[in-house]
Amino acid sequence: MIGDLEEMLKTAVGEVFRKMLKVEARSVPVVSVVAAGEETQIASAVGFIGDLTGVTYLYASAGLANKMTSVVLEMDEGDVQGEEMVNDVMGELANMIAGSVKASLMGRGMSCMLTTPSIVRGSSISIEAISSATRRMLCFQFADDQKLLVELMLKPPEYDK
Repeated sequence: MIGDLEEMLKTAVGEVFRKMLKVEARSVPVVSVVAAGEETQIASAVGFIGDLTGVTYLYASAGLANKMTSVVLEMDEGDVQGEEMVNDVMGELANMIAGSVKASLMGRGMSCMLTTPSIVRGSSISIEAISSATRRMLCFQFADDQKLLVELMLKPPEYDK
């Protein structure tokens, strides 16, 4: 099951990109998500609690998060005002991706619940996993060479080690 995490994550991101961002997810090599001259990053997170413990993270530059917000809310990019709108969309995207992964895991007999999305803004954001966590990180190109980094960290159940 743990070996299938990357495929579960790719499927989840593909579904969310098609439904909410109206584009196909294009997987690219993992790189930094901060564009040249842009320091602010936004990380949204949704945790798993139950038979599985873990977190799904989305990392984007502030510019990409603003662009994704405009697409999801069907607004002109210049009409997106304030951090709250962007935070809500980034949290919802993380929630939808985590929910899709959760559904795949539950289909394999792993019961879990999701936490409320949380948002972190800053520069040079770095999340470190505990040593026993299984970590999958994927990068997707959205537009204009802007990249969204998606990470899934799970601590496997004791019997799956």
